[in-house]
Amino acid sequence: MIIFPASILAQGEPGYMKQSLGVTGELSVPVGDFSDIAGIGYGGMAKYQYGVDGKTAVTVSAGYLVWSKKDLGVAGTIQPKAFEVMAGGKFYFAQDLFGSLEGGLYFLSYSRTGQFANVAGTATRFMMPVGVGWQKNGFEIGARYYIFNMEANSFSFTLGYNWTL
Repeated sequence: MIIFPASILAQGEPGYMKQSLGVTGELSVPVGDFSDIAGIGYGGMAKYQYGVDGKTAVTVSAGYLVWSKKDLGVAGTIQPKAFEVMAGGKFYFAQDLFGSLEGGLYFLSYSRTGQFANVAGTATRFMMPVGVGWQKNGFEIGARYYIFNMEANSFSFTLGYNWTL
């Protein structure tokens, strides 16, 4: 009798099972020099998670972020956007609490609208989000610090749901 309820609980938590597929909404707050060219960002991501054991999971994700336009004064306005592809892992410190470390590519694009000219550009950057989160009954909430490069970092807050495969 004791084993049966414990196995049901373990199946309901993506971190403690073999596979899950999830979607996450994200709110991004730029810090440092990045806050000079980007406002608050928002976006979403799809994530696949494979539970290696009871405390470790491997993750692969892809998502899209758009930051609000930033007024640059006489230089006009700028709006960055990014498509991200990441791989990494989670480690569960307790049954529902985890830490995460990922690495991947950020495909950045921006558009600047000025008084005399409009400019657009792209760049590809390596990024490394480090985070903590809480996961229960498929729901997941977390906070991450994105390290894009020395000039472009942000905090992100996530809320999502994971389905068992």
